[in-house]
Amino acid sequence: MRSWLTLTVLAALLVGCQTTPGGNENASYYVVPAGSRLTLHQALPIQPDSLRVYIQNGRVLKNAEVQHYYPFCSLELDRLSDVARTVAPDEFLITKAVHEEFSGAIAEAGPLLYARASLGRRVDQGGNPGGPLMVSFSTRMELRSEKQPDVRRITCAQWGYQGIDRHATVAEIRKTLEPLFTLRLPNQ
Repeated sequence: MRSWLTLTVLAALLVGCQTTPGGNENASYYVVPAGSRLTLHQALPIQPDSLRVYIQNGRVLKNAEVQHYYPFCSLELDRLSDVARTVAPDEFLITKAVHEEFSGAIAEAGPLLYARASLGRRVDQGGNPGGPLMVSFSTRMELRSEKQPDVRRITCAQWGYQGIDRHATVAEIRKTLEPLFTLRLPNQ
């Protein structure tokens, strides 16, 4: 009787650990699987002395224009250059994707608020201890292209509060990137 119960529990645990082939694109815990493809449909300019370009609601923006509490993405290059560059339309293979969370406190820099890393210390808008602890909920996707090996990754994120907010879903990432990019999972 005991071995039957043990086998039943073990079988239930194994079934519970399996993932569905398609995943749930509307679930914040679902990470874009390796083998997915990201297709860029138009050229993206990268400014001199910059490694990235920011995208939100299908538009290229400066970091200061991004609404960080809503999903946004940044396409990142491998090497810094003092000349302007262009990422050409291409299909990129997603070789690895992970969810990450970075904590920081709110601090003020002129008229703009931003998240600043602080190891457990909280700072309010005036620089005084006690401000809210913010979290950047990021999905980092490593990219590979034979034609453009300098394109390194795309990171999609949104700021929020621990325990209240979450990672952007695959559906939200698609909405953020379209029509500039199309994201296709391996089963699509």
